[in-house]
Amino acid sequence: MTLTETRGFRRISHTINPAYVSSSFLGGPSSKTMVPMAGGATIQPIFPENHPQPSTGLAALANSDHWKIERIVALAMLAVIPGSFVCDSVFMNYLLAASLAIHAHWGMDAVLIDYCPRNALPLANIIRYALTLMAFVGLCYFNYNDMGVTKALKALWSMY
Repeated sequence: MTLTETRGFRRISHTINPAYVSSSFLGGPSSKTMVPMAGGATIQPIFPENHPQPSTGLAALANSDHWKIERIVALAMLAVIPGSFVCDSVFMNYLLAASLAIHAHWGMDAVLIDYCPRNALPLANIIRYALTLMAFVGLCYFNYNDMGVTKALKALWSMY
């Protein structure tokens, strides 16, 4: 009796349909990429040899890279928020303002993609950018001309 039999493991060919692991499922060209059509005819998809070159600058940021940056900012906020209350300084107030604005901007992006109709998305994105800019400028104005975000929150919490 082998370890796979005693522990209840099966070979992958018994667990997954082998058709799902074929190159046609993975998107690569092979002889198995023939697609049956009505009337018995078959077609074979054409895979371009030269893929389009990625653009440069911010447009070249892949979705996975953007997702990683969002997670890094969210994790950094776990340190920035309490850190701004412990070390109340001008730098921490502006860092908090920037991280709150960009975090809200990306959060609204996810909400709009999920719930906004496709034809209203361009206008919604313009509004989202305007609101993000107003929020960031408002927080910076409050930091510069008033007591700052962290002192304001401390004063608000001391009322109760």
